[in-house]
Amino acid sequence: MTDHTPPQNIELEMCVLGGIMLEPQRAYTVAADYLTRESFYLEGHGLIFEIMGKLHAAGRPPDSDLILDELSKRKLLEKVGGAGTILSMLNSVASAANVESHAKQIGEKATYRALIRASTQVIEECYRQELPAIDVLAQAENAVIQLSRDAYGGEDATIIAASLAEYWRELWEREKELKRLVAAGERSVIGVGLPTGYGDLDMMLGGLRKSELIIIAARPSMGKTALGLCFARNIAIKHQVPTLLMSIEMGREMINERLLSMGSMHTRGERVFGVTTNRMRTHKPMILTDERKMLVKARDELQTAPLYIDDTSVLNVAQLKSKVRRMVSRYGIQCVIVDYLQLMEGRGKSDNRVQDVTEISRGLKQIAREMRIPVVAMSQLSRANKDRKVSEYRPVLTDLRESGAIEQDADIVMFIHRRDYYEAKPPHRPEWAGTRVPDLGSAEIIVAKNRNGPTETVYLNWLPELTLFLNQDRI
Repeated sequence: MTDHTPPQNIELEMCVLGGIMLEPQRAYTVAADYLTRESFYLEGHGLIFEIMGKLHAAGRPPDSDLILDELSKRKLLEKVGGAGTILSMLNSVASAANVESHAKQIGEKATYRALIRASTQVIEECYRQELPAIDVLAQAENAVIQLSRDAYGGEDATIIAASLAEYWRELWEREKELKRLVAAGERSVIGVGLPTGYGDLDMMLGGLRKSELIIIAARPSMGKTALGLCFARNIAIKHQVPTLLMSIEMGREMINERLLSMGSMHTRGERVFGVTTNRMRTHKPMILTDERKMLVKARDELQTAPLYIDDTSVLNVAQLKSKVRRMVSRYGIQCVIVDYLQLMEGRGKSDNRVQDVTEISRGLKQIAREMRIPVVAMSQLSRANKDRKVSEYRPVLTDLRESGAIEQDADIVMFIHRRDYYEAKPPHRPEWAGTRVPDLGSAEIIVAKNRNGPTETVYLNWLPELTLFLNQDRI
């Protein structure tokens, strides 16, 4: 029968503390690499180790005399078992030679105990059945990952030579690719990150870079989802980079319609044509043979693209982290697009929405850092800009809705601004017959924050019938 006594080794704990008292400076430094106060099974032992740490931080050797003196001053001597306990620790070891190996074993025992506590909490949640099963799974996964970080400190620091060598190799690979594109007569925009498909934007940002949180913010119906889908199409279809689209706002059927409609765009002469989503739903007017060919081409491109869609309508940060980890592990996801931030839920049932959005924003940044991938998140703007004069409708960072943490956590914040959005809407055109290139709408992509580069405005064309943003010089 399994022994359910919590994992511990009191003798080794005494040996480590005694060894530190014998060689205070060296031994404490070694032990501190593996242990904290919570690593010790007996509370008194943990308290002594904490006192040792405070003495060491103050530049005083944590020997037995100073430890006894410090415990007496703090009236904690009896709590650890009296002066006799300190003497017993000294007598339990002949030297400090084995402090490191003993400290590792104590750390292992502490990790086992922490796993037991975490597992017990998960088991209790399962019996209570108050949370959805997916939340309990996410809770279990996050608890284990956090324990791994606590126990082993995450990744070790990397000597600069190693990271510099990787950057140096990538730098000249980009140079080589740039020369190839120039020789082939193709558009020569090469960035460090994943290309968005918009040359001027990629030139400014260097693409969507690893570990960055990119916020696309705008008022409702300004084109947030459209721009996110345009990014996804370019990354996944043109460059075949595995991309995850987390669509909280729209179901996958609507996303399929949008992507097919975007892909149906083609030009004849000076006009831009395509099949609107409304025509795909109603078949009024009927889809023509040439249009059907464009839809088939768009379908074929999408079928071979490594684009993954998750349209879970209720999602919190813990669930998103869990999903992204699995998708990175299984499919090598290199970019995540979230539509949109304010539709995500905070932890528990908080009435403080600012606190929730702060947690969500930090969580998205953590995903980007931990997975070393760019995370693009759509965000709503407040109505503050509508209260300003028409000439001042252009959004600013303070318009980000519900939390200043979004601005703080984001590496890049870009706003979509269209003047026509605030103007009187033209009459509805049920039978769109294409748009002349000179008559295409205009959109400003305002890069209001760029942690590693300039903040400027990029101008794109806007085709509302296909919800599509286009480069102004490539149509």
